[in-house]
This record gives sequence, structure tokens and C-alpha cells, in this order.
Amino acid sequence: MTVTIAFMVCGANSDLFGRRWFIVGGNVLLFIGFIVGGTAKNNNALIASMALIGFGAGNAQLAAFALPELLPNKWRHSAIVLADVGVYFAVVVGPVAGRFSIQHGDSWRWLFYGPAIAVAFSFLGLYLYYFPPAHPRGLPFGQAVRELDYVGAILFIVSATLILTGIVYTTTLPASNPKVIGTLVSGLALLVVFALYETFAPLKQPLTPTHVFTRGKGRDLTAPFVAGFVVTMFYYAINVIYPTMISVFFTDETTDFRYAIVLTLPQNLGLTFGAVLLTLFGTAIGHWRWTLTGSVTIMVVFGALLALGTPERKGMMIAFVFLAEVGFGWAQYLSIAFIQFGVDQVELGISGGLAGVARFAGGSVAISVYTTILTNVQSNAFARLLPRAVLPLGFPSASIPDLAAALPLGSAALAQVEGLTPEIVGAAAAAFRQSYVEGLRTTALSSLSFGIVGIIACVCCVDIGRKMDDRIEVFLENDENADKNRFH
Repeated sequence: MTVTIAFMVCGANSDLFGRRWFIVGGNVLLFIGFIVGGTAKNNNALIASMALIGFGAGNAQLAAFALPELLPNKWRHSAIVLADVGVYFAVVVGPVAGRFSIQHGDSWRWLFYGPAIAVAFSFLGLYLYYFPPAHPRGLPFGQAVRELDYVGAILFIVSATLILTGIVYTTTLPASNPKVIGTLVSGLALLVVFALYETFAPLKQPLTPTHVFTRGKGRDLTAPFVAGFVVTMFYYAINVIYPTMISVFFTDETTDFRYAIVLTLPQNLGLTFGAVLLTLFGTAIGHWRWTLTGSVTIMVVFGALLALGTPERKGMMIAFVFLAEVGFGWAQYLSIAFIQFGVDQVELGISGGLAGVARFAGGSVAISVYTTILTNVQSNAFARLLPRAVLPLGFPSASIPDLAAALPLGSAALAQVEGLTPEIVGAAAAAFRQSYVEGLRTTALSSLSFGIVGIIACVCCVDIGRKMDDRIEVFLENDENADKNRFH
């Protein structure tokens, strides 16, 4: 939630006040958030920590466009990948470190302290050496403050908070619950008000000017934005599907946790490999629109093929996950490059903020959609399959609810259910796994609808080849070429 807000509000306003203090300040907030998380004594402290980390990360990750603007445009895709290098370390090492840390008391706190140390060094480097233009759009500070889109920022913050809160509620509460309906309806209504305000109000510095969406009949920015949104949704779809397969199909309570760690690696290594491929071969291949379309297609096809998953197809699922993530690794960063090139340099913060919204808000929507589908289909299938499996073996129908509740909890919970035999437990476990086969199949296939929209959006994009030139958009003010900057 906070990272989405930071990208939208701070990203756009970095065009007015420069990137420096947003990124430096983001590192400060990250450091504080990590320390709060590492020293947390209760859940409330952890929630506060996550809020600080999210807002700090949203500002720090403005580097996704602050770094590329300092390099030749032809390296835009590589610079975006480079700006995210910490993410690769986190997604590959993070799950491994997390699994090990929970085995040893309070060692999990170093999952916060370690990043805090890294952020401290990042802060020092940025504070001492990063001096970009303070006025990227050429407006004096006082004028920029007067012309800020205050109302638009408030409308977006409130609407995003309500919508994302409602989306989270859908994963734990029925869709008819007043909390779900109230937050989503009010949030969406405010989002409509925000869009109307940005379109018709006489704003001098709007957060989301209408012309950036209509430019090139929507092909310059809107199509890449839709593609980026869908690409992120697929990443989180796989994040729902594959870990569930690991926990339900490929491991149980007797499995060594180290083996479960190994099973997580194909997904995260695939993402990293795709990003590396884009960096090494993107320019040589060229044809940017078609490589974006192709990578999204690979991601969609192999992501949907996870619908074939069963406990007996572990090798196939590992291969499909790896290939889908390779497609994602390429598509994610190239789609961001398309979004950045969809506007003029003086509005790069706006497009960069929108890219962040696509990346993180898309993830929130995806988690809600796919978790809801999986939960509903699996629970209905389990309610149908369990009686068929155990009643013929003599298990009393009155005890089926107790068995259904105990089965996901493991042997200790099953021991409390009367009338169980090894044969009944085996049949119930098979029914449980089969219910997840059906749930995961439906979840994977449902991703196709979004994937097709994403592929169409890629085809509609304007190729960025003509913009991938030797031009450097911005020089640091402490660089010998600073006088070449249009604004200072």
C-alpha cells in the first residue's frame, strides 16, 4: 500500500523537486523501518515497520528511472535491471535465509538488521555523491510548491488505501462482508473522482496529466502501462500457485526444510536469468516490441501450463515455473522501459511513478484475485471429494468436519480425530491433494484471461527502437558535463 502511494505521489513530484531528496529520504525511512522491524516485540510494531519500509522503498526505487536517465538511452533496459539488482539478491537469498532463520530463535531479526546495514551504506553513497538537477522541469522551488497537485495527491492516497485494504479483506472475508463492500466501493468511487479531477480541473502540475495517456492514441504510455500491470499480475499468480504446490504436492511435515528451500530456487533463478538475458542480448536482438510480446507470451503460456500440476509432475512444474519466470524477468524490465519512453524527459517522474503503480498495485490485485479463486475452488472440491473418499471406508459422516479441519494441520491434529485408520488417513490426504489439483488448475487457467489482455497491449505498443540512442538525458550537477543539462 505505502509503496504504491510513494511511487505515484513522490515519483511524479520528483519532476518538480529533483530525485535526490526523495531517494535519500527513502533510504532514511528504510533504515528506520528495518530497525523497528528488527527490534519489534509485537505485531503492531511489525505493521509499523512494514509501512515505513514500504514508503521508504517506494522512494528509494525511484532509482528505476533516476539511474537510467544518467546513462545513454540505448542502455535504458540494462539500467533498469541494474537499479533492481538488490531485488535479485532478495528473491534468491531471502527465502533461503528466511527458512534458516526461523529454525534458530531470534535470528529472524537479522532479516531486518542485514538490510539496515546495506541501506546505511547506500545512504552514505547517495548523500555524498548523488547530485542530480534540483529542478528537472525548470520550475523555481516556490512556484513548484504553489502549483503542487495537493487535492489529487490526497484523493489518490485515500482511494488507494481504501481499495488496497478492501482487496486484502477479500482474502480473509466473504465478498458480501460490509468491510469488503464498504472499502472497495468507497475507494473505487474516490478513484473515479481522482480521475475526473485530474482530467477537468485547471491544474498546472497534475499528478497524472491526461495527455500522457492519450499520447499516440494510447500506444505510447497506456498500452505499456496495461502490459506492465498484467506482467506483474502473472508474477504474483505464480507466487500463489507454485509455493502452494511445494507445500501440498511436493513436501509434507516430515520433509527436510532444506529440500523445500531447493524447490523455491527455480522460480527466483528464472526471474534473475530472464533479466540477465535482457541485459546481455536485448540490444543485439532489437525488435523491442516483438521481444516484449514474445516474452509476455512465454510467461503466459508456461504460467497457464501450471494447470497441469499434480503431485506426480514435480519435474514438469519446476521446468514450467522456470520458463515462465524467465519470460517475466525479460518482460518486467522491458515493459518499464516502454513506460519510461512513453513521455518526454520532463515527465519521466510521472511515467516512472505509473510504472511503480503498475508493478505494486498490480501485485495486490493479483494476490486477491488468485487467492480468492484458489480458496473457493479448493474448498468446494474438498467438501465434495472428502466424503467420497472416507465414507466407503467406514468413517462416520458426523466426524467429517473434524477431519477436514485437522487434515491441513498435520499428524498432531489428526491424532485428535476419533475413528481414523491409516487407510482412512491416506484416502483423506489423497482427496485433499486432489482438491488442490482442481483449485490450482482453475487458478492457472484463469490467468489466461489477463495474459491475453497483456499480449494484446504489447502488440499495441509503439516500438522504442528509435529512442534507444546515444543521448544522455541528465548529467549530475557535480559532473564535468553538468552544463549540458537543460535545467539545473
